Amino acid sequence: MSRDNEMRALLEQTRFRINDQLQKFLLYFFVAIGIIGFIIGLIGNSSYLAWQALLVNTLFFGGIALGGLAFSLIFTITGAKWGRPIKRLAEALSAFIPIGALLLCLLFLGADHFFEWVDHDKVMHAKAGWLNFQFFVIRNAVLLGLFVVVGAYYLKNSIRPDIGLAGKISGSNNPFPDCFIKNYGSQEEEEARAEKKTRIIAPPLALLFFLLCTLLAFDWMMSIDQEWFSTMFGVQYAISNLIGAAAVLLIIAGIARKKFQLDEYITIDRYHDLAKLTFAFCALWTYMVFSQVLVIWYGNLPEETPYLILRMESVEWGWMFWFIFVLMFIIPFFGLMSRTACNSIWFSRLVAIDVLVGVWLEKYFLIVPSIQENNASAGLIDASNGLPGFCLNFYDVSITLGVLGMFLLSYFWFLKRVPAVPISDPLFFRNPTDH
Repeated sequence: MSRDNEMRALLEQTRFRINDQLQKFLLYFFVAIGIIGFIIGLIGNSSYLAWQALLVNTLFFGGIALGGLAFSLIFTITGAKWGRPIKRLAEALSAFIPIGALLLCLLFLGADHFFEWVDHDKVMHAKAGWLNFQFFVIRNAVLLGLFVVVGAYYLKNSIRPDIGLAGKISGSNNPFPDCFIKNYGSQEEEEARAEKKTRIIAPPLALLFFLLCTLLAFDWMMSIDQEWFSTMFGVQYAISNLIGAAAVLLIIAGIARKKFQLDEYITIDRYHDLAKLTFAFCALWTYMVFSQVLVIWYGNLPEETPYLILRMESVEWGWMFWFIFVLMFIIPFFGLMSRTACNSIWFSRLVAIDVLVGVWLEKYFLIVPSIQENNASAGLIDASNGLPGFCLNFYDVSITLGVLGMFLLSYFWFLKRVPAVPISDPLFFRNPTDH
């Protein structure tokens, strides 16, 4: 089969379609539940529960979106052939980034429900320069806006040759805006220009990814407890985002392989590589957590131990620390250690679901105990018998479903408008010597 015929066949078999009833009723129903739950929380007596649920889910789903874009950057920088079949599936995750940025802007309005330092009289003097609400809004808005703009420019150059080629092959109007293929030249020129631009943009955008993850971790999680400080906390959040994106890609790649008949491209060996990368990221995340605990222990830093004691030794939260440890290290470490396990699509998918549950619980575990402790200190909750601890409530469930609905809708929206595989990328087409 010639390459033109192969691309034409790929376009047809990978044309993304979603059941209209599922999209219109189920996903929009999820979004409606989330909005209703959030509004009910705002007008109720425990509005902080709604705000904290929105914060947890924004950082969770936003982190997966950031991780998806990071995977595309990794494949571009390294020129890895094995990741090309899933590159577009990873880029589709980043469609949620603008929505996540808007949700973070919404969370500015509820900052007083998270941060003691919003009240200038309660801020620690040593951190007053950084924990300043006006500066907090400015730095987050600027960095989020910069990342969205640069990320969109990178994606435009990444998908432009595919959109143009798809239009030429299929002879149909592309549903994407004309600006994405405006002044489109010859296919060879467009591919060369796109490769040059993406290779130039990818390294600084990758650095910007880690900078943004560090800022989000420091500002939206670590600063809830003013005394807590760790220079590795931002790296932990970045690695957690990569874990979440890898787990989602494990699930999606298995589905796409069967649904789009991509066995020749998403081979078992390539699927194995993705599973092993998930395994490696889980081990790295565990190392990050251990390193922070170790430094506090041998450095004898008493001002930082309350943060760990609350989460590792308290009755309310201690069990959850070990439960997350099992979900994010023990199960993926031993579950994905063997080649047989990584080659099994159904088994690695189960491990991926386990990892996603662990990543969500990790965000909850890092955020909620500090909020509960702050509220107990302010007399907003009765802590005479201890903190409330982990207890899923109506707001957690409804808002999680709402943000999940927005995440899936953005993902499907992207795949319906862009070829699901990078047909213009010469590294995508598999040579007999590739694995």
